[in-house]
Amino acid sequence: MKVERVLAIAKKNLRSLKHDRRTVGFLVLMPLLMITIFGYTFGGNVKNISVCVVNLDQAPSGESISANITAYLQAGDTLHIESIYTSADGIALATKKVKDADIWAVIIFNETFTEDVEKASSGMSGVPARIGLVIDGTNPNIVSAIGNELLAAVRAVHPSATPITVMPNLVYGEGARFIDFFAPGVMGLAAMMITFILSIISFVHERGASTLDRLLSTPVTEGEIVAGYALAFGLVGLVQSCVIIGAAILLFNVMIVGNVLLALLVVFLLGVGSQGLGFLLSSIAKNEFQAIQFLPLVLFPSILLSGVFWPIEAVPELLRPVSYCIPLTYAVDGMRSVMIRGWSVDGIYPQLLILVVFAIAMLLLSTYGLKRRR
Repeated sequence: MKVERVLAIAKKNLRSLKHDRRTVGFLVLMPLLMITIFGYTFGGNVKNISVCVVNLDQAPSGESISANITAYLQAGDTLHIESIYTSADGIALATKKVKDADIWAVIIFNETFTEDVEKASSGMSGVPARIGLVIDGTNPNIVSAIGNELLAAVRAVHPSATPITVMPNLVYGEGARFIDFFAPGVMGLAAMMITFILSIISFVHERGASTLDRLLSTPVTEGEIVAGYALAFGLVGLVQSCVIIGAAILLFNVMIVGNVLLALLVVFLLGVGSQGLGFLLSSIAKNEFQAIQFLPLVLFPSILLSGVFWPIEAVPELLRPVSYCIPLTYAVDGMRSVMIRGWSVDGIYPQLLILVVFAIAMLLLSTYGLKRRR
């Protein structure tokens, strides 16, 4: 081996990179993007969890322990108290919000809460005061964060041997484990990754092999080509999801309350849209190497910011708007609502509508890109 030849080959490769500005930008900016997203996401805590408070405590405002606990919760950034009800009707109104997934929990103080705390503190009663908690149990991270924040508030307001207990009542997810929360996210992620990667690489490969040019020279229309690819790769993503959900049921006894076919419909729509996105981005790439550069730009934000592994509430506010621009966010939310909450089409129609619009938009843009190529 001669050093001169090795150096000559290395120089040739570096010289080729010099003339490819897109690749140079990718090599410089991609690591910066990755460390930024990872750093902000892993460094974030769960914040601004939407809850309501029903305070029926009859103690005077200056002596009300429930009012002090509520004030402590309002001063923090973990919980966002949307409404405070002071009548018994508020329990039904707030609980309906939990069932509709508009908020995560309702914190309830009964009429004699402060009196119960004082009696338990003085030893007059051996029964601790109780705080009611009606909570959506579909997300273990959210449940843990609400419980911890509420206990911290109790200890801060009444730091002595605290005669207060929290009585949780799960609206959804009774007996749910982390795998039940995790499985729908993995289904959506697998469908998106498989269809996107296959479409973007196969499209560039067929264009390089002139297969696409030969197809375009036949009576086949651009829309038919895009629709054929969408159907094929959408079915591939569907099969992947069936394998995942089958294994999850057989091996881990994952919870499925709703119609599994509806969950698979969500997966299929996501796969069709991801395939169209892959088609669209591959039309910009000149070769397979440039096509691969798009993979981390799409996959990393989707994996980290769409709620697959941790809730959207844990995503820093700076990046949270990006989460709501990622189709996988709505697919994962829709599948969890079906599989854990047991919702039907009526419950997840906003997510279905967004995924349908995403799929149609990507297919139309892909068809337009092929027509420009012709």
